[in-house]
Amino acid sequence: MAPVHFQMSKKDGKSVLIKSVNAKGFYTLKSPDHTIAESCELAAKACPVKIISVKET
Repeated sequence: MAPVHFQMSKKDGKSVLIKSVNAKGFYTLKSPDHTIAESCELAAKACPVKIISVKET
């Protein structure tokens, strides 16, 4: 849903948030660009296991 922001891991087949920071198993991406949140929200809605969440601060 958001191929610019996610890619499939060759290691385990799971989706990875590109350019994110891993902190205790949570991947975060900080950006002033609000269009990123919109496309990630679409990915979150389409996620079959509902593991993606989007929060704007």
